[in-house]
Amino acid sequence: MRVYIYFLRVFVPLWRKDFHMKNINKNIGLYFIIDGAFTRDFLGLTKLAINADLKIIQYRDKNVEPLEMLKNAIKIQELTEKSDTIFIVNDNVDVALKSNADGVHIGQKDEKYENVRKLLPDKIIGLSTENIEQSLIADKIGADYLGVGPIFSTPTKPDAAPPIGVKKLAEIVKSTTTPIVAIGGINHENLENILETGVNGVAIISAILAARNPEKEVRKITSIIKRFRERNPL
Repeated sequence: MRVYIYFLRVFVPLWRKDFHMKNINKNIGLYFIIDGAFTRDFLGLTKLAINADLKIIQYRDKNVEPLEMLKNAIKIQELTEKSDTIFIVNDNVDVALKSNADGVHIGQKDEKYENVRKLLPDKIIGLSTENIEQSLIADKIGADYLGVGPIFSTPTKPDAAPPIGVKKLAEIVKSTTTPIVAIGGINHENLENILETGVNGVAIISAILAARNPEKEVRKITSIIKRFRERNPL
């Protein structure tokens, strides 16, 4: 067991080199977060995302040991590397690096962006922001995209900042040039109001993972986004 752990921690980063780089484009659409608090079917949901042609998935798993998270991330990356779907790891820079994920998403209380960029010079780095001040700073320092929110109250993150609402979101979109992904309490019922602010994408967790049929919910959400984009291209 110790040999296996050593292998994961030391040798995995050496042979998991990039075969092709993936980049964020402005039409992000549904940013699907696969959260371990809701599901352990990471591979099944990754395949669902790939088959639905989703541009980005994020693996989020707050309550497991780093080694287990790394094992899961490696399995997810083995699926996404054969597709056009971007794979982002939430918070854990070490796991993102060793699994050769396409990038990492960090929050305001995580490692500073500048330090993460030194570790992942060619990877995608997303940064959470909760207000216009944080968003302007993130825009200036060069984050690849901003995860702005929460827009509405959400059960997914009990310690989240107060909801900023659609009006504040629209102000942030108009004040920044970095692609913006709105997050927090978004579902198919309020989705179009969010899209009307000009955001590049919407991050959704519970509305999909807690649904009776996650695949059907993904189709419903992507259909709404597609129809909206046909009328309002970015």
